[in-house]
Amino acid sequence: MRLLVAALVVAAVFANQDFLERARAQMEEQGLSENEIEMMLTEESEGELERALEDLKKGSTYSWEEAKGYEDCEVFRKEMRDEWAAKKKKMGMVGKKGSYGKWDKKSKKKGACPSKPKPMDEICAESECPAFDLLNTTGCGYIARSIKAAQWVGTDMADADSSKEYMSAFWRLFGYINGGNSDGTKIPMTVPVLNVFTMDPTTYAITSARMFFYIPADLQGSAPTPNDDSVYIENMNEQIAYSRALGGNNPSKERWTKYFTNLYRALEMDGITVDTTTFATAGFTRPYFGRQRQEAMYFAPLQ
Repeated sequence: MRLLVAALVVAAVFANQDFLERARAQMEEQGLSENEIEMMLTEESEGELERALEDLKKGSTYSWEEAKGYEDCEVFRKEMRDEWAAKKKKMGMVGKKGSYGKWDKKSKKKGACPSKPKPMDEICAESECPAFDLLNTTGCGYIARSIKAAQWVGTDMADADSSKEYMSAFWRLFGYINGGNSDGTKIPMTVPVLNVFTMDPTTYAITSARMFFYIPADLQGSAPTPNDDSVYIENMNEQIAYSRALGGNNPSKERWTKYFTNLYRALEMDGITVDTTTFATAGFTRPYFGRQRQEAMYFAPLQ
């Protein structure tokens, strides 16, 4: 297991090199000095392997239910078992012991599967999260939170499918919290990075895409004005967020589609109706570093 975890982290470090190069270029565009850039990159790299290993090992101390924050639906677990069985058959592995049983959430066994999400209580103990209340639900397959009204800093993304546009949006927001505001204030990074999309109900084409950072509690109501005209402060009303959590790095479009589909199915089984033309992805963890948590999310007005 230790070798597996080490291999995963080493692979992540190499995969992260392109990200670091792009990060350097974006920080230069944001006007950071060479000394500031080197300090930030050094701070991020020192002891990275050790910290990532320690974080990944923590994944073996809790069950899938504890990791996700909800119990998954039996129908979804059965579909996953059937899907895994079909893959084994296709690969000629029928009759051989596979790893899915060890990671099957139904067993509620613990284990360090790299796709196991990082629990929210750990995340919010390390970084500031928006204020929310967990809502009691009778269903399965999702978590429901009442997200309190708050200010967020946002920017538009012209192309929802462009990784370059995504990175540009991130660094525009980073520029704001790094002092690119009317007070020249450096603001702590919070979680999640929230990407909100609006879809045409007829053509299913994305009509708008926006990225947001949560404004820390001590600046709520008094957030400084962004210097960049493409960055803005938005007051979001209190609302209900329904979500499914996933771990691992760089989920494919197919995986995101599956999670949104199963989120809708889980809500439908519980008699909950949502407007699926507005949806979001939320990233709660630093990419390629230790355990990950991302969420597929639908919203509903507070009743």
